[in-house]
Amino acid sequence: MAEEWFGNREGSQKLKPKTVAGYRSLLDVIVLPKWGDVRLRDMDHAGIQAWVSWMASDPAARHRPVESATGRGLSPARVIQAFQVVDQVLSYAVRARYIAANPADGVELPRKSTQEDIALTHEQVRKLAEAEPGIRTMVYLLAYCGMRYGEMAALRVGDVDLARRRIRVARSVTRVTGKGHVEGDTKTHQVRIVPILMQTLVDALAKEIQDREPSQYLFPGVDGEPMALGWFRWRFDQAVSKANLTDVTPKTLRHTAGSLALASGASVVTVQRLLGHRNATTTMNVYSHMLPDDFDTLTAAMERAISAGQEQIGASTDRV
Repeated sequence: MAEEWFGNREGSQKLKPKTVAGYRSLLDVIVLPKWGDVRLRDMDHAGIQAWVSWMASDPAARHRPVESATGRGLSPARVIQAFQVVDQVLSYAVRARYIAANPADGVELPRKSTQEDIALTHEQVRKLAEAEPGIRTMVYLLAYCGMRYGEMAALRVGDVDLARRRIRVARSVTRVTGKGHVEGDTKTHQVRIVPILMQTLVDALAKEIQDREPSQYLFPGVDGEPMALGWFRWRFDQAVSKANLTDVTPKTLRHTAGSLALASGASVVTVQRLLGHRNATTTMNVYSHMLPDDFDTLTAAMERAISAGQEQIGASTDRV
């Protein structure tokens, strides 16, 4: 049943290759070793719940001896992903009338941690960018244009318009096991135009695109294909160390772009367009801590209203 379900997923035009590859990996590494030889009618709620609890707590669930020393099971996110595959397979079996009900309904899942993303200051961005000349332009681009790494890797020379100080973000590149780099739509399937906000970046991009064809990747790897994340990440981590920063990843730079834009007075809608969020609600949820605190304004306005009311009462009493 899992293979029949996966066959439908694999043939779907709505799913990205990376998503399909993720399903395949979860099936082969986590799901099928446990449930592959079990009959559908023998799967019950208690058994699935016990499996979920085991994955979350037992080091043996990690499948790699080097990771077993941590004393923990899989991360909450990984446990949830594995469960969701089982849940979808069983839901498919219900629709296909192989079983009457989905035994995975109501299973309690581990809670994901809600660690708050950090954002860099302008000075920290500068130190990070200048620490590694080979990725300097890319660091500034991620920190001030708000792109995801895959979106930056997919940029072509022709996407950069220095005259208007704009960059067209229309594609994303991802590494898929067995297929190499696969280029597709952005995460939200939207095309957006982002501004080049600083002269330093304008000058750096001018050097990057000089005497190059519009169809060439803006940041190519040694083979002319998109820059590999591994190549970038090794140098990025070196820059993080040199800049004396901690817990900073490429994703931090995207969060930094949104945070610095809001701190500079940009509206939520403007930041939504910059980051390519599907709607402004997403932007507000992620950056609520950066939005202006109106409680002080409300307090002052309320005190003025109360004082004005008291003055009117006093004046009326004097007239009486």
